[in-house]
Amino acid sequence: MIESLISHEMVPPAVAMSRSTDPLGLMRVENVNVAFAAVHMTAIDGGRMSIAPSEHRVRSADGTDIGFLAHGRGPAIVFVHGGLTMGDEWRAVVAELADRFTCLIMTRRGRGRSGDAADYSLDKEREDIQAVMTIAGGGATLLGHSYGAVCALEAARVGAIRRLILYEPPLPIDAPVVGPAFGDVRAAVASGQFDSALTIMLRDLVHVSAAQLEGLRRSPIWTDMAALTPTVVRELEVLGRLEPGVDRFRRVSSPTLLLLGTETAPHHSVASNALQRALPNARTVLLDGQGHEAHIAVPNLVATRIAEFLRVE
Repeated sequence: MIESLISHEMVPPAVAMSRSTDPLGLMRVENVNVAFAAVHMTAIDGGRMSIAPSEHRVRSADGTDIGFLAHGRGPAIVFVHGGLTMGDEWRAVVAELADRFTCLIMTRRGRGRSGDAADYSLDKEREDIQAVMTIAGGGATLLGHSYGAVCALEAARVGAIRRLILYEPPLPIDAPVVGPAFGDVRAAVASGQFDSALTIMLRDLVHVSAAQLEGLRRSPIWTDMAALTPTVVRELEVLGRLEPGVDRFRRVSSPTLLLLGTETAPHHSVASNALQRALPNARTVLLDGQGHEAHIAVPNLVATRIAEFLRVE
């Protein structure tokens, strides 16, 4: 339960850093420096996030420590972030919700506040989510973004989840989500060339422009993003092994909100529309004018849509 948070190790959290990225090709790179500055200033200049969330850890089934931030009061929401991030980019949304909900932002294994293990699989991610959901309590809502939404779906497929919010899971539907350049990314990571791996990923998988790539190189988030490329490689390998389509999730009966940007890339729309048809208790809410990073660009809008869904349900 939420009250049991006090029994977990707590350390002062670092200042939030937003990472406006999508390793599968749908990021709004032009907003990255603005988003970073906005979250940074909110965290330090007395905005709604002037009271910092508390940091905690819980042990997953394989003994790996999973870190998470807790902030707010009321019914619990567990946030599961996507690739090339550590979850802090959701803090602006949490700031909008913390007066009504207790928000727990996971840091997925292999980065930041969390530990790691030699073996990696979607089952490990599911077990990590289940460990945090146990702390949150049986009535908690589970929210996942991008690859984190795939992890959240898997948790809902295996165990009972009271409510589910999915923001553009990059599931393979009609075609693989990993392009031919992935082999070059994997080789660069294997040789420890993380900067090169990130460059190849952004240039050849994400297809950012030369100017956008150079802007990211000069940004304060480049080093952190490059350090996370090994985690993205293993996540893309998991996506590559998934059977195309959404049949494995048809038994997920939780009330489900599908958040979908009207300006997102086609394969995100295809995947979300397939889930809308397959899940028995799902509904889609469009984020007008937004793509894959609305939680960074317009956190108040995303928070409003979350709160509306939870009030209705």
